[in-house]
Amino acid sequence: MSKVREKGLLSEIMTSKVVTIGLDEFVEEALRLMIKFDVGSVIVVDKLKPVGIITERDVTRASLRGDSLLRLPVKSLMSRPLQSASPSTEIWRAFELMLKFGVRRLPLVDNDRLVGMVTEKDLTRWVLQVFYEPGLPPEIKELVENPRIEALTGRAKCPNCGFYQDECICVRTIVAQEE
Repeated sequence: MSKVREKGLLSEIMTSKVVTIGLDEFVEEALRLMIKFDVGSVIVVDKLKPVGIITERDVTRASLRGDSLLRLPVKSLMSRPLQSASPSTEIWRAFELMLKFGVRRLPLVDNDRLVGMVTEKDLTRWVLQVFYEPGLPPEIKELVENPRIEALTGRAKCPNCGFYQDECICVRTIVAQEE
């Protein structure tokens, strides 16, 4: 049996670098962080303790309200309570938790301290590894080992920040100022 199947703990597939934001920061800063680090969510912390999550979906849903969405504090849009798991949770259990709570990201917390994150993509990579063990085909191995594969290529990049222009706030800001 492969090592992937033997242990199967979230600590083996988690991302340990998780983007966080303070409870009183503004939604605009949360979006800037998502763009800067190319992530779909940020964990909201209160004195380093994870208390919620703000996702692209949260912002999209709130955008229908209009007003000054970007100037709202993240605590007013964040999803709470934070659905989380321990790094020692078995991977199969993460599937259950994410389906049960209807979430696509599962922060990993140990003694009230954020230590990592597992997403649907992480779980998909794990499933591919388990399915193809022991001989991953080269094209699948590339998908599993490269977490930053771009689905769309040839898109223009922002000259200021280097992100794709359709994901960049600074390009939109410059264009809006010129109009």
